[in-house]
Amino acid sequence: MQKPIRVWFEKTGPAIYISHLDLNRCMARAIRRAKLPIWYTEGFHPHPYLTFPLPLSLGVHGLREAMDLRLVEEVSFDQVKERLNRCLPQGLVVTGVGEPVKKAKEIAFAAYELTMESKEGDAAALVRQVLDRYSLPVEKKTKSGVKDVDIRPHLQAVSVEGQGTRCVMKVTLPCGPSLSINPSLLSKAVTAAAGMPVELVKTVRLSFTDGQGKLFE
Repeated sequence: MQKPIRVWFEKTGPAIYISHLDLNRCMARAIRRAKLPIWYTEGFHPHPYLTFPLPLSLGVHGLREAMDLRLVEEVSFDQVKERLNRCLPQGLVVTGVGEPVKKAKEIAFAAYELTMESKEGDAAALVRQVLDRYSLPVEKKTKSGVKDVDIRPHLQAVSVEGQGTRCVMKVTLPCGPSLSINPSLLSKAVTAAAGMPVELVKTVRLSFTDGQGKLFE
């Protein structure tokens, strides 16, 4: 028996500084401590089967992150959640467990909440002024080298709120195999267009969706 399950969790607070590699180790350790009957890979060096549909960058908060695993015995979803939460460190909290609905390759977009800070002036007005442009060029590293990319047409569901030198931008960015834009690249483009530093001080990934904008489940 191999029962695939998807674990939804938050990664906040001190846990944002856990790298993806260490997160994998941390989750595997918690699963062992929780005595969950996880399936191990076969071969000379068996290890717990864990996959993360969309790994989170270091220093980024995640409110709806996903981890896939397989169980070899029947355990209720509530039990998986409860037992894991007893074994996880501060900042990692399992919020739900269920059967995987979509495949990782279907992920196309990620929704973010970005806290941005300007050195002077009204940050919200400055960012809105930049986003009102038809073009937002930035240098982007690709497998074939550095290329100039206009990211403005790829920004979706953009809103900006705030007063003073700080503002909060909500935006949906592509994260598929053909095009991926991370928040730091967007911040770099805003700074270049504004002509003054606009620092990205906090990044929160809210969720991810498929190509039709439907929530990844």
